[in-house]
Amino acid sequence: MKILIVDDEAINRTLLTNMLYNAGYKECIEAVDGVEAIKKFTHEKPDLVLLDVVMPGLSGFDVAPKIRKLAKGPYLPILFITALEDKESLVRCLEVGGNDFATKPFDRHILIAKIRAHLKIRALSEHIEQQNKALRLFNQRVAREHAIVEHIFSHAIVNRPEVMAHFDCFLKPAETFNGDLFLCESSPSGGIYFVVGDFTGHGLASAIGALPVTRAFQELSQQGVSISEIISELNQILIKFLPSDMFMAAVVGEINAGGNRINLWQGGMPAVIVPAKTDLALRCIPSRHMALGILDEHELNTDCDTIQLGCNEHLVICSDGLIESTNQAGEMLLEEGLVRIVKEQMQTHGKIESNSLFLKAKEHCAASSFHDDVTLVVFTSQPIKTPVSPKMDFGLPSVHEVALDAQHLKQPDILQRVLQLAGQCEGIQAVRSIIYTVLSELFNNALEHGILKLDSKLKADSTGFHQYYESREASLKALSHGRINIRIESLPLKGKVLIAVEDSGEGFEWNKASTVGRRHSVHDKCFGRGLPLLHALCERVWFENGGSKVICLLDTKIRRL
Repeated sequence: MKILIVDDEAINRTLLTNMLYNAGYKECIEAVDGVEAIKKFTHEKPDLVLLDVVMPGLSGFDVAPKIRKLAKGPYLPILFITALEDKESLVRCLEVGGNDFATKPFDRHILIAKIRAHLKIRALSEHIEQQNKALRLFNQRVAREHAIVEHIFSHAIVNRPEVMAHFDCFLKPAETFNGDLFLCESSPSGGIYFVVGDFTGHGLASAIGALPVTRAFQELSQQGVSISEIISELNQILIKFLPSDMFMAAVVGEINAGGNRINLWQGGMPAVIVPAKTDLALRCIPSRHMALGILDEHELNTDCDTIQLGCNEHLVICSDGLIESTNQAGEMLLEEGLVRIVKEQMQTHGKIESNSLFLKAKEHCAASSFHDDVTLVVFTSQPIKTPVSPKMDFGLPSVHEVALDAQHLKQPDILQRVLQLAGQCEGIQAVRSIIYTVLSELFNNALEHGILKLDSKLKADSTGFHQYYESREASLKALSHGRINIRIESLPLKGKVLIAVEDSGEGFEWNKASTVGRRHSVHDKCFGRGLPLLHALCERVWFENGGSKVICLLDTKIRRL
């Protein structure tokens, strides 16, 4: 430690130097007056100053503020050595920048104790300053890293304006980075794919999972894949990249070109709402799957709901950050509260807007802000107007055939493997998701009715529905023989795809089934929708071999409404 002693009397300087030397302070610097004190302080930068008050020229009262002004960095103790004993002088010692004082003749023990105490404070001050410096550097580094990550996010997670224009969105992150995600991309068939995701937690740790999800979603959208494929791929990515305690609740959908039909998969998200002015017409479609990133591939259910919308009818999707807000009594808004607000908005304004819906929900929140990320997405049914660039498809014609026996049919992933086979055909991008829907319907009908001989009428109610799939599982487990042949022929230059599925069953009276399907609506039934769906999606559907073989012709150049 370096100590500066300022006194015009040599005997006092010598006395103090010896006293400090004996106490262990070997490095003492002497100054005879105020001017020299300022020069030596500037040059030597001492750790403590012992300053006499009464000196010729500059007094200690004059020197103290000048030294204090020159001092940089940590706490600098200035102790006045004075013979003055009046209170006014002692008070002034502290007012001009001193930290303490010792009166002459001073007590050696008290003076050394004071010096040690002030030097300890200086050491603590230096330590705090070092920590503050390290903290400032850390904050600068974090700010820089956040700026880099924010730049990456702003360029990686981007929705095209012409696609985004079909949605009314409100996104409010709880922190700088959003753990919620909204993506939308046009499909080759003229419709729109979209994802509303909610990662575990919020902030940067949650948002980081959005990068691989975005990249995969954009690539899959360009290929025109089915929603089932998107779900399967995103689930695999999240399992691979995220820690085991993180996942993404999601609503994944495909809107057709007419904007009136949506294939929807929901996992771990609040119910999707289709508002109406009356309770009877309002619909709530709950999630029936677990969030993505939890289940392995063989456990994942990729079944979708198909939602029909009337002209200008809304579809409202939100993340749980909105409905988990609490009021003063600690009561959450929940789905019921959101439905109530939606009803009020429809009755008052006749439409739903994301911003006004958020503001009404915020009135329920006791806090000034939400503690979780909030996302609201509203789609209004209308024809999709994203440009579909016409291009000549010179894909190669191809034929893919597969013969499945009983052992193949028992494999839980066999349908996905067949769908992957269909995806290898060239020239099908515009109707790929339709092909997957048709092929899934044909395969399940061939397996459940042609091979296993199950009766769809069992699914007339919830009890029968459960019984139907229990029988399916038991029959499939006991299956020892049976065959399904699948043939997929792609003719890109003609814009046609031919799908044929034949089973080894006894067939069925397809003429009777078609007549019944035309005469009676199956809209409200849990069964009997297969044939009407095939006729709606395909250019032509016909049967051979007594109904055991179904052939579907699809046109890949028609913009399906």
